[in-house]
Amino acid sequence: MLNSVAVLGAGAAGLVTASTLLADGFDVLVITRDRSPGGQWAKERIYPGLQLNNVHGEFRFSGHEMSVPADASTTGGRLSGQDMRKYMQEYADKFLTGKILFETEILNVRRHLDEDTSSWIISTKNHSTGACDILHFSKIVLCTGGTSKPMIPDYLSATAAQNVGFKGPIIHSAHFAKRLEDILSTIPQTSSEFPRSIVVVGGGKSAQDICAHLASEGRQVTIIYEKTDAFTAGAHPLPDFMRKSRMLSIISPHITLRSRLERFLHTTWIGSKIVHGNWDGIISGSFKAMDIPEDSPLRLTYSPFWNIHTNDEGIPRENGFHAQVNNGKIAVIAPARMTGYGPDGDSVLLNNGQSIKADLVILATGYTSSWGDVFDENTATDIGLHRHPLVYDKNFPDEWANYKSLSNPPPLHDENKRWSSSIYKGMVPAKNILRRDFAINGAVLATNDGYSFEVAAHWISSYFLGDKMKLPKTPEEALEHTERVARWLRKRHPDLNLSLNGACTSDSVFWTWPQHSDELLEDMYLPSLRSGGNFFTWPFQVISITELATLHEEREALRRKNV
Repeated sequence: MLNSVAVLGAGAAGLVTASTLLADGFDVLVITRDRSPGGQWAKERIYPGLQLNNVHGEFRFSGHEMSVPADASTTGGRLSGQDMRKYMQEYADKFLTGKILFETEILNVRRHLDEDTSSWIISTKNHSTGACDILHFSKIVLCTGGTSKPMIPDYLSATAAQNVGFKGPIIHSAHFAKRLEDILSTIPQTSSEFPRSIVVVGGGKSAQDICAHLASEGRQVTIIYEKTDAFTAGAHPLPDFMRKSRMLSIISPHITLRSRLERFLHTTWIGSKIVHGNWDGIISGSFKAMDIPEDSPLRLTYSPFWNIHTNDEGIPRENGFHAQVNNGKIAVIAPARMTGYGPDGDSVLLNNGQSIKADLVILATGYTSSWGDVFDENTATDIGLHRHPLVYDKNFPDEWANYKSLSNPPPLHDENKRWSSSIYKGMVPAKNILRRDFAINGAVLATNDGYSFEVAAHWISSYFLGDKMKLPKTPEEALEHTERVARWLRKRHPDLNLSLNGACTSDSVFWTWPQHSDELLEDMYLPSLRSGGNFFTWPFQVISITELATLHEEREALRRKNV
């Protein structure tokens, strides 16, 4: 019981966390409601056309190699949902056989306290048998909740549609894979005699992939958005020294500027010009590579510098979203926002006054945290899981006032003015920092999940083992850190509502994940900047997951030294 750990969720973060804890001697059980490992890449969740923002070699873990995709020569090595499903299954089979409890819903997680110790009680229900059970653990790692509970505005819900007599199905993108056969049978291929239309609401990656697949299947598809995701692309695959190095992280400001180069780029006038010149070049080059016309609604994108809505498209694909919009196979209505369903039963209404025919609506409207469904109010309050009002004083000095690269920001989002995460480094509730019995992996937004998740898994294992680490000495000190991060995010991403889903955005190190990972390594007194290089070459050294292969041995050696 003393070293028993429940890992809640069998996604990428859950799997690498579980295998890391097992290697460190913990008794681990992974609990997931899915029938297979992988989380959002589980077999039952993926669908044809689903693409990652990663290429081969970039999203994997150090303990297991990844097979080269069969179509790598024509896609630049892009990873599909199927590639990730296969890899997640292989990883689970290699490291976690008999350690995953599948098809098991977590009904409730609560803490049991006595005079000297605390433990965790998890109530579960097995979907296949209907059996309920009570499980006991000494520690918990929360690796779920960010992409499992659909977020649907009330005015777009199935109830709202029913109230006005809308006849067609309303499907959230989370259920697209499960409902795909129904969608294709309900909406036949485009026919001039009996045209049937699918409307997709949202401009994010899921919306784009769904549209691309349905259009490839010959369906009439219309996508509606106010803005769509920015993207990076090139006519040919980018070389590794650009694609897999620190280059993009260096031309993105981090909460702490860790090198002279970063300080030059972000705190001087000429450096700021270089930074924004690079980002402008990335944007214009990507539009050119994808052959996007000047007047195309595909140019209504978020800023990849200020925002986190950015995809890596790699190289153009004939069946890709952008190509099919250019070829007229996908209709785009933008800028526009869906406001409801038409009283005629087969249309949707837009904020620009338009009424669009729709026989089926797919809502790619994102996710909200499901943590509230797992932890009751008393437990969430006890461990400090909730966000809290941001302590804001207009007279408080701006710590980053000298960041010239952050001049002329977008307007501040109303929610960004109010809230702060209560989770230290996106991994431990500040209130619970001294107990070392609860942690989170997967709630920090980064562009390289494989590397970020694995470093975080080792951080969590060291934290549970009671290793010497650079940690706050009190919960109050930890909370002050979360306040500082909240102030930073107001500065770095002013127009984003990062408090909307704390299960996947408790912190954002989107482009600067290498700096964040270095800080976590240094928390464990381990070497950082592991990709190496000299004064001139370090920004262009390829960052490889193999750099992390010896972390277990390095941590064990430090533990013996510190005994």
